Amino acid sequence: MNTELEKVTQCKKSTNNQIIYINLDDSGKLTTKEEICTYGGVVFFSKNEKDKFITQYRKIVNELKCKYCKNTKETCNHKDCPELKSHNLEADDNRRILNYIKKYFVVACIIKNHSVYDHIMENKASRGRYIDYALRRVIKGLVEKVIIENKIDPYKPLTVILNIDEQSTKSNGYYNLRDGLIEELKYGIVNYNYNKVHAPVVFDQLDIKLVYQKSEASYVVQAADLIAGYVRRRCISANNSIELDKSLSFIDYKLLIP
Repeated sequence: MNTELEKVTQCKKSTNNQIIYINLDDSGKLTTKEEICTYGGVVFFSKNEKDKFITQYRKIVNELKCKYCKNTKETCNHKDCPELKSHNLEADDNRRILNYIKKYFVVACIIKNHSVYDHIMENKASRGRYIDYALRRVIKGLVEKVIIENKIDPYKPLTVILNIDEQSTKSNGYYNLRDGLIEELKYGIVNYNYNKVHAPVVFDQLDIKLVYQKSEASYVVQAADLIAGYVRRRCISANNSIELDKSLSFIDYKLLIP
């Protein structure tokens, strides 16, 4: 039986424990054959928020998925319906899902492939490290933003759970993403080439869990895929920066590199 002191201690621990769920997927690849590579994501600040999102997202998907299934109503077992991805949805259905996702914290990273150095683009390992660099920057940027917005206290313990579609690892690879994030967020970075010091962002215990998920089994990664696909299409089709900024105004944190 818990004593009153134990209950108070547990309550304090619960209050101090902060968590960020970052769910990411890509659209396009870092290659000279493509103009734009994007990452999109949806972020949650509690398990309750994440579970609430999944419950409603699943409801929307279940209402739509049979529309895209090749089986008839008589033969469909509801397990073989195709995953709803950014490239195979009708405009109205895509808009309906995106309007729901927009209620949450949304992030995007846009990479202009043709502006990346040739020596990076010519080597697969270098491209993988560049993707790591891009993801570290967007994650650090969103953490800094939510600290400013008082969603996270940098002087309390923080757990970051990073969910990424495992399919993207086959083409881009991830080299030292977890350790790199800990170094950036917890200890800061010294850039000797430019004589710059990037200060740490969090000042208490930091735990980062990197999880690779199959998108067909993860509603949060599916949502990230829709964001990434939408952002990439808008980057390609927008006539100017003003039009692009307007169409991406719902994104809470956006990073454009290089």
